Amino acid sequence: MKTGKIGTNVDQPVVHTVAQLKGRRLRMVRALTGLSRQELYEKIGIATSTMDTWESGRVELTEKSAERICLALQKVGIYCACEWLLTGAGIPPRAMDDVEKFVFFSNGLSASGEKFVTGRIGNKIPPFINNDVRRELSFFLSLHENSLFHLVEEDSHGFRYRRGDCIAGTENNIQTLAGKIIIAQLASEKTILCKLIKTFEDGSEVLRGRNNHPEKISIVKAARIIWHRRSGEN
Repeated sequence: MKTGKIGTNVDQPVVHTVAQLKGRRLRMVRALTGLSRQELYEKIGIATSTMDTWESGRVELTEKSAERICLALQKVGIYCACEWLLTGAGIPPRAMDDVEKFVFFSNGLSASGEKFVTGRIGNKIPPFINNDVRRELSFFLSLHENSLFHLVEEDSHGFRYRRGDCIAGTENNIQTLAGKIIIAQLASEKTILCKLIKTFEDGSEVLRGRNNHPEKISIVKAARIIWHRRSGEN
C-alpha cells in the first residue's frame, strides 16, 4: 500500500535536474560499450571519479566535456552525438560500422554532433547527402588524398549522370583527360561536371550543362570519375 500525506498525490513523477538527465544518458551510452567506469578509464583515459560525478548529476556535463566524451567513445567503437548527450535530441548512440571505424582510425576524424565525419573530409560533404552515401564517400576520400567529388546539379545531354547523383574521382594530369567526362575544380574551388575537349596554355575548352555548348574555362584540378552513386540510392 502506498502512503503519503493526506491531500498529496503520491504518484507525482520524480523531477530530474538537467545535470541528472545528462548523467542518465551518459550511463546509457556507457552501458552500450559494455564497460565499467574503470575499464572505460583504461581505454579512453577519463577518470572514474569524473565519470561518477557526471553520471550521478552531482556535476553537470558541459558541452566541452561532452565533445571530449564523444570523441573518446569512438576509440571503443561507439558513435555518440554531442547533441544527444547534452539534450536527448538528434542521433542516438550506436555501434560504429566498419567504414566509420576505418575512417576514424585511419585519419583521426571525429563523428561528434550530427556529422558522421568532420575535419578535412567531413567539412567538404554537405549534410543533406544520404547517410549511406556519406559513409561511402568519406571512405573513398580517405583512401584517395588527391580526389574531388561533385553533386550533379542538372541533367546533361549525352552524360550518363543525372541531377542529384554523387560522383568522385582521383586527380589526374589534365593533358591525359581530353575527350573524357571529368570533375573539374575552378579557381573559386567550385566543382563542375564537364567533358574536356582540348587544353590550351590559358585554359581548357569543355562541354557542360543541358545545351552542351563549348566554352573556355580555367581549370585548377581535374579528376577522372571512378566512383558514382545514383540519387536516392540507399
